[in-house]
Amino acid sequence: MTLTEIEMKQLKNRLIEMKHELTYRREEISLSSMDEATGELNTGIDNHMADSSTELYERQKEQTLEAADEERLNEIKEALERMVEGTYGVCVDTGEKIPFERLEALPYAKRTAKAQEEYEQAQMDGLTNEQTYAENMQKLLDNDTIQRKNTLTTSSLEREQDAF
Repeated sequence: MTLTEIEMKQLKNRLIEMKHELTYRREEISLSSMDEATGELNTGIDNHMADSSTELYERQKEQTLEAADEERLNEIKEALERMVEGTYGVCVDTGEKIPFERLEALPYAKRTAKAQEEYEQAQMDGLTNEQTYAENMQKLLDNDTIQRKNTLTTSSLEREQDAF
């Protein structure tokens, strides 16, 4: 089902509204962070460790939220570009029409719900494969180091012992 002109206009207005909200919030965060410390955590003698930890936690939380906002803003800009190109509302993976209900809930959606699930699963599988590879490589290195006596460390230690 192709989107009607009214639906497109409604979704475009929603995307522009979301873009303005995110841009405004980013500007507010930027202004408030300029009023605070210029990037270094307070390390004064009077500060309690818990205060420093809380400050670090808050800074990390803000950075996480800023990154999420940046990603969402990029997705909104891409959706607006797809509107100009005439590919808005079409799944980037399958070429199927994205239902209006999905676009109404998530105006910057670029995949159907099913394609999005498959994409996220592939991302998780890729991450799992990378983690498995890293763990296997570490085990190989550990086994090689444990079983071989001719490692750099053991050779250096043997030379030092021979020197005495």
